[in-house]
Amino acid sequence: MPADAGQKLIDAADRPLADGVTANHVRDGLCFAAKVSVAALRIPVKAEARRKLESARNALAKYDMIMRDLDAEGLPVPSLPYGWFKQASDHLDALSRESGGKRRTYHVRTHVYPYLLALYELSFAEVPTAYYYDAEQKDGPALSFVRQAALELDKAYAKMFARSRVTSALLGDGQQGTLFVSLPERDSLRRALEPFIKARADIPTWFNVDTGTESDEASAYRYAHNLLKFRVFQTA
Repeated sequence: MPADAGQKLIDAADRPLADGVTANHVRDGLCFAAKVSVAALRIPVKAEARRKLESARNALAKYDMIMRDLDAEGLPVPSLPYGWFKQASDHLDALSRESGGKRRTYHVRTHVYPYLLALYELSFAEVPTAYYYDAEQKDGPALSFVRQAALELDKAYAKMFARSRVTSALLGDGQQGTLFVSLPERDSLRRALEPFIKARADIPTWFNVDTGTESDEASAYRYAHNLLKFRVFQTA
């Protein structure tokens, strides 16, 4: 992660830092969010890969049929674990049903957003609000922060994994970016962030009590907040 990444996020939000917080804290928080995000990513299954998976599924079924015929003729066949065919075919079927684009969007929403919003709150000691100024076609502080964070993550990924085919499949080639281009445009980003922000605002004491009925968005935000506070901001 570039040394100035934290300062760029601060500049994008144009908000005063919380007491004791530095640009290095913001940068380290972004690094931590990046590690968590990458750990949860899976390789997108594109159309070509789905065709290969279907070929593998057909070959698997043909192999099973041939082995059954040979066994019926009294010829010795390889001994395979019980239920191997169903397990293997079910696994291939599940992979074939996956959609790379949808999974990437889902990942951004469920994994990246809560960490970036929690990072905003810890950096500036204020609960994020999702403002988009329609008249000016301009993001508010939190949206600007999230977009800049996505840019910084894309740049860092491109440098770290430029020669890796696997991470290129996960994160893009670094030319157009991956996380950044996954973000909804203009006011759509505000609407995408609102469920997490609303969950945080509706339960102002939810870091101190166990409600037992919190939403998925609230749970994701709380978890991200607690991890960042413990791993990055405890010395702030």
